[in-house]
Amino acid sequence: MIPFDRLHEQYGLIRNCLEGEDAVKASGQLYTPKPEGMTPGNYVHYLDRGCFYGAPAMTLRALTGLALRKDPVIKLPARLEPMRLNATDENAPMSVLIEDMVREVMAMGRYGVLLDFPATGATANTVPHIATFKAEAIEDFDTAYVDGRKVLTRVWLASDETWEEAAVYYELILDDSIYKFRRFIRDQHQRREDVGDEVIPTVNGRALNYIPFLLVSQEGLRPENVTPPFLALCQVALSHFKNSCDREHAIFLTASPTPWISGSIPEDRVPSTIGSGTVWTLPEGCQVGMLEFTGAGVAAQKELMQEKVDTMATLGARMLSVTMNRNETIDTATQRTRSELALLHGVVVSVEAALNRLLHLAAEWVGAPADEASVNLSRDFIEIAMDPKMVEAQLKLWQSGMISRATLYENLQKGEIARSDRSWADEKDMVEEEGGDLTLPVSLVKSN
Repeated sequence: MIPFDRLHEQYGLIRNCLEGEDAVKASGQLYTPKPEGMTPGNYVHYLDRGCFYGAPAMTLRALTGLALRKDPVIKLPARLEPMRLNATDENAPMSVLIEDMVREVMAMGRYGVLLDFPATGATANTVPHIATFKAEAIEDFDTAYVDGRKVLTRVWLASDETWEEAAVYYELILDDSIYKFRRFIRDQHQRREDVGDEVIPTVNGRALNYIPFLLVSQEGLRPENVTPPFLALCQVALSHFKNSCDREHAIFLTASPTPWISGSIPEDRVPSTIGSGTVWTLPEGCQVGMLEFTGAGVAAQKELMQEKVDTMATLGARMLSVTMNRNETIDTATQRTRSELALLHGVVVSVEAALNRLLHLAAEWVGAPADEASVNLSRDFIEIAMDPKMVEAQLKLWQSGMISRATLYENLQKGEIARSDRSWADEKDMVEEEGGDLTLPVSLVKSN
């Protein structure tokens, strides 16, 4: 298992790379050591001349866009309908929560979600909300087997609260099979000091025998440490930045020819200016020349940087290669990209499973049918609309009685002709409202 300290270092590295050049440069020697002998002032210029290649952020935006290419299908019972527009503790709608989860799990390999009721002001009509915690905020956790299943028994979370100017941490703990919530701070010696009262959350007057918190990763909902998916890509991006600093510094030192003079020159005759309009009058026997860079050192650095750009493309951009080749069928294109999109698929499956588990719990808490609460994310990451010939073939199958109208509609949904989030019953109602013809084909009427 990856140690927590090391894991949090990796989270910080990825976060800085995703934020971009300013964050990487502000980190100074954390990622870009100062060359030996360089003064602090020159090091500032050394960093400033470097250029950070933003492949991590570009790749994450593209992957998130692919995962949410089709809008999620969100179904909620009437009692939980307010969660559609106000799902989180920060008043974000369900659609924004889904996008945040996909993006964070994709990059960091960890995201925490906690189902909770408001601490105060709850009424009979109050609905639960989902509190979210980024990877860096998940300080520690413990697990144990309860009734043969591995479950969370303790979670430490960093919060945005303060207590007498000290940062407040949350502890979610399963104590004697009862879920309890505690707050604590750390003193100057990093010793724990509990603050506030211990809270035992209840639902319908009963305490919970589980912690309603999930750790979501690209590998599922198991409470385990996993390697952040974007770590390798970000490490190469930082290495590329170091090369950029070295190359720009080398060019800065060698690009401009430097004049030299040999011989004995009185102090009052040493040249102080240079240029086409300046005349140097030197004593007899003096020699003058220009120092200019020769060699392949800078060119070699350029080749090394290009190799790392190619490596970043392999690690990140190749996952975005989801277009069809001209001679490929849909099945071939799908099989070709399945391995390339394994991370994307794992993230979508995990995010969907986490939200469905919490929504089912939320429905049970408010006495609504759990099976009416669901979120479905599309696994169709390849944009391939059904061509006119295929549409015509589907219509002929239906007209000949080989498939039902409902099956025809499902096939049109898969071919991205009909909307994926609209059921056949709803579509049929809309057709009837517009006066469309829903009678059987003539061939079927005659056969009957």
